[in-house]
Amino acid sequence: MSKSKKPALKGADTNAQLRNRFFERIESLCDTFAGPGYFKKIPQMLIEHMFINRYPTLKAKAAPETKIEKWKVVQFNKLMNKFISDRYIELDNGGKVYLSWYLSEGLLLINYISEMAETHFRHADQLKEAFSPYFPGGEIHTMIEDMLVELVHDTTVFLSSLYHTIINADIGQTACFDRNATSNDVFIQEFKPEKTSVTIDGEPRSIISLSWVDGDMEWIKTRLKPSALGFKTGSIDIPLDVYIQKHALDKLQERIDITPGIMHYMIFMILNQPVIRHHKNDNNSLVEYYLSDQKVGYLLVSLVEAKLIIRTFLFLTNDGTPEGKKLNQLLALDKQDKKYLMIDTLPTFNSYHIDRNERLSKLFREAGCGSLLKLGHLNEYSEKEIKDKDPESIVKYLGDSDNFHGLG
Repeated sequence: MSKSKKPALKGADTNAQLRNRFFERIESLCDTFAGPGYFKKIPQMLIEHMFINRYPTLKAKAAPETKIEKWKVVQFNKLMNKFISDRYIELDNGGKVYLSWYLSEGLLLINYISEMAETHFRHADQLKEAFSPYFPGGEIHTMIEDMLVELVHDTTVFLSSLYHTIINADIGQTACFDRNATSNDVFIQEFKPEKTSVTIDGEPRSIISLSWVDGDMEWIKTRLKPSALGFKTGSIDIPLDVYIQKHALDKLQERIDITPGIMHYMIFMILNQPVIRHHKNDNNSLVEYYLSDQKVGYLLVSLVEAKLIIRTFLFLTNDGTPEGKKLNQLLALDKQDKKYLMIDTLPTFNSYHIDRNERLSKLFREAGCGSLLKLGHLNEYSEKEIKDKDPESIVKYLGDSDNFHGLG
């Protein structure tokens, strides 16, 4: 008999712990939202009802009729929950609420109070007045909706790749957007980018459509008039599809080496701006490529067979860029010199912490590479761990260059 009762007791203990934690959070949220004492104005029976009808945990699931591998759903949940757990909301009254609390117990509390009738109990009118700034449709609730949209979107970007799949998510059935939700699910789907080939210099090249998936789960293709990148096509200047070579994605990964989805999404965003910063030469266009609002290099674009094709990626210091040429002029640094010094990729460039060396900082700023000195924080997204290097080793390599000493 005793053995058969143990599981029931264990379950009862667990439920009691959940209930106690729920009550503690509701009281804490009442204090933060409205002030001390408001928790006691809520009838015990109502709080018990909230506990019974509490929202399930926000969770990502594969959308119905989709075949996403289980490990990808687990990965999405881990990353989404990490983003959410790292954020909190600053209220106008000076209080702070963890976003994870707000999206669960917080929303439940607010929705219950917003639907109260003043005749339900004595303090209903006071509670509604105190909590009214947080009701659905208000400025704060809208801000939370926007925050959740942003965090889920960031999760989809981190886990997407033009190499393989683009991830998108539907959050319309979560408690944040549907107060009557009986589930709290984020439904995710994956989409395969269009791939084809084109002949360049007599060789077949694999190319991928520069596209992304919008909130309606529809592909948005990048289409540009050649003139937007400086190409002259006479009177026939119609939008053309934009593609990217696998080689360009490979070079981007090699030379920037952060989460692929971030880099690939930024290509899409940059080529879909109203005005695209570029430098046109004889046959190609160099499109300025940015991360964290700082220029890190260029996308080399060619016009081939009525398609605009991103052929490769050049890091800012590479030969073939205006900044790379300026470095050559200032210090006679050629491709092999840059490769030897390992200033031809972002991770190794960052490892020198050049921003802490006054003379080197001045040199790279004069060459137009000052933006690279502001990107040390991207190391946390790098897929490789690079040990710190001594910036004085660059100084030693440069030796007695008159140009270098003239910058001191």
